[in-house]
Amino acid sequence: MIGITAVMTATPGQGDALVAAMQKIAAEVVKEEGNHCYLVHQSLDDADTLLIYEQYTDEAALQAHRDHMKELGGGLKGLLAGRPDVKLFALKD
Repeated sequence: MIGITAVMTATPGQGDALVAAMQKIAAEVVKEEGNHCYLVHQSLDDADTLLIYEQYTDEAALQAHRDHMKELGGGLKGLLAGRPDVKLFALKD
């Protein structure tokens, strides 16, 4: 199992709009084969900071997701202050 965290910073004042856009993306991502969750969190301290938590069965599911995100993420450009900080994790038993 592969876990991913992505911290995203919205353009100042656009946190709620970024949340809405990411929730639309999440509704599509959870339909992907091998996706176990795609959760959108908004910081309690800074509304312009989001944390996305994702889980995928394996590397193949993750690659399929990355290919799909190229299609889904196009509308985010005006909402992001910069590139997300993405970290990958392996579930350990």
